[in-house]
Amino acid sequence: MRSTSRLWLSALLASTACARPVLYYPEPLTAEPKPAEPKPAESPSRRVAESPRAPLMTVSGYLPPSASADMEYLRSRQLIVPVAGADMTRVEDSFNEPREGARVHRAIDILAPRGTPILAADDGRIMRMTTSTLGGISMYTVDPDQRIVYYYAHMDHYNDAMTPGRTIAKGDTLGFVGTTGNAPKNMPHLHFQVMRWPADGKYWNGEPIDPFDLLGGHAQAAASTPRR
Repeated sequence: MRSTSRLWLSALLASTACARPVLYYPEPLTAEPKPAEPKPAESPSRRVAESPRAPLMTVSGYLPPSASADMEYLRSRQLIVPVAGADMTRVEDSFNEPREGARVHRAIDILAPRGTPILAADDGRIMRMTTSTLGGISMYTVDPDQRIVYYYAHMDHYNDAMTPGRTIAKGDTLGFVGTTGNAPKNMPHLHFQVMRWPADGKYWNGEPIDPFDLLGGHAQAAASTPRR
């Protein structure tokens, strides 16, 4: 059964060209809901007008803040460029660029020589370190308030000091630029994605936010060489 699941997952990843890996997490098992017990009928004299319903909440009581609030929050975080020595005036905003399979990039690519240190853009904690067909050697981190997820992909290798659950500080070396996954082998770069933490807790699938302006990028002509 396990081998069948692995073959199914491999086929799914191979059929979907995307720099962000598709991770499979089984849904948590929940108890069967008990049937509702019938309520005794109320007499008309005891009935009162119903009050308006309260806003729907998730099980955890979490309501996602507005996108504009998250942008203000991100600005307050003062992110640093996540590749050592990178000049954002030479980086293109590829967030809305098309990709293979009718995809949209929803991230930015920062080119650098192979082995250049990849730096933590923000303080926080390492959520997951994973290797996949698409993203290659990659890492998910989250900010201290667990509102924003950062995804770093196509690493050549990790910094050996990094482990899942570790607290990180802005500027810590997480790994090194490479071409693992589906990155062109002659174009070392960091695929950097920023996402809102979703209400369902599936942090690897949050709503992407364009970090280009937050990192000090400047608009320029589109690139002629596609990246992933």
